[in-house]
Amino acid sequence: MYSCREASERASRAMEEPLPRMQRAQLWLHLAMCRGCHNFSRQIEFLRLASRKSPKMFDRDEG
Repeated sequence: MYSCREASERASRAMEEPLPRMQRAQLWLHLAMCRGCHNFSRQIEFLRLASRKSPKMFDRDEG
């Protein structure tokens, strides 16, 4: 089973690219048992979705 550090790294990576089946299973198992990592995973998913929906604040050409 993953450590919390490994789980948080895999959860972050899973937001960017699909994980191999075994890594997904190990991550799911860790998240099912660890409330802190489960909360972290939900928070980064929320931030990812919120950043997609927010206006692009830094796209203006100010120069």
